Amino acid sequence: MSARAPEVRLTRTRRLLDAPPVKHVPGQLAVEVEPPLVEDAPPRVCQHGNPRCGAVPVRPYPCGLRCEEHQPARTRPYFRAA
Repeated sequence: MSARAPEVRLTRTRRLLDAPPVKHVPGQLAVEVEPPLVEDAPPRVCQHGNPRCGAVPVRPYPCGLRCEEHQPARTRPYFRAA
């Protein structure tokens, strides 16, 4: 391996990176895919208690989704009454 071999490889790689992308890749099929509907997700409600509190709006915590009244004690001043 000569001293210029790494430079030649780097130059070749830089040229490949600067080239425009290939339009058609063999073995790939161009198919239009519709995005999934987001509206199918159930509403996020408070998961505190049994039966569940069910209040809205909620925030995610490590212990689950919680409303203002049931948020963990370490994060107490997070919600403030306006």
